[in-house]
Amino acid sequence: MNGWLLDTNVIAEVSGAKPDRKVARWIAFQPEHRLFLSILTIAEYQKGIHHLPPGDKRRPRLQQSVVALEARFSGRVLSVSDQIALRWGTISGEVKRLTGHPPSVIDTLLAATAIEHNLYLATRNTAHVANSGALVFNPWSDDPAHFPL
Repeated sequence: MNGWLLDTNVIAEVSGAKPDRKVARWIAFQPEHRLFLSILTIAEYQKGIHHLPPGDKRRPRLQQSVVALEARFSGRVLSVSDQIALRWGTISGEVKRLTGHPPSVIDTLLAATAIEHNLYLATRNTAHVANSGALVFNPWSDDPAHFPL
């Protein structure tokens, strides 16, 4: 494995005022060059910001947080390529066949991204990607020693 693709819920946790100690400790011990984001995470933050009313006083602060996040992950924000989109289609079809329910689009796109880039997917949403084929790590509960880089 080449590193970790961080789901939005992991970034949100460690960016919060009182992050979970286990998650904060885990991420603090990771070499920065092994941490990756999907452009979908940036898009989820933009969605949240633009869901707020135009005059909301939180908008400028949140937008600055996104700029800081993009700067921190410069060169490590992964796009959704043709190969990722095709893998997503396969994952989505197989998960729906196996479970009878369509999977979350964002979560399965993150799983496809992790697979294509040989990364662990770090997420709290393990059930959403359980049948995706991605190697999933839950920093709230999993032992990082079982996930060697």
